[in-house]
Amino acid sequence: MKRQIGATLGGMIFFLLLLSLAAYTASRVIPAYMDYWLVQRALVKLVAQANPQGQDDEQLREQFTKQLSLNNITLAKRSDLYIERIPTGVRLTVTFSAKRPFLGPVHLCMDFQAEAQSGD
Repeated sequence: MKRQIGATLGGMIFFLLLLSLAAYTASRVIPAYMDYWLVQRALVKLVAQANPQGQDDEQLREQFTKQLSLNNITLAKRSDLYIERIPTGVRLTVTFSAKRPFLGPVHLCMDFQAEAQSGD
């Protein structure tokens, strides 16, 4: 008698369960990463402007806030922007956290740090 090989119904259900869990996790994580990428792009735009080192901190924070509101980002706030003056220009750093519900009482907590530097 020839031995049968192939996927069983139980194996297929297990594979579909893993696939659906991965898709659900991606649907919770990807929006937070998209916000991170938008914050990173906002910082790059700020340092790429004409003269970021000639502006005071309040002007940089105001422009950062405008970029956030244009992109509808609520995770990062104006107060999260850290401005450091360096010899070659300015370094902007934003640190923020995203907490997303996952399954019942389990939440995903993601910490992000975006940075951009003018000069070099």
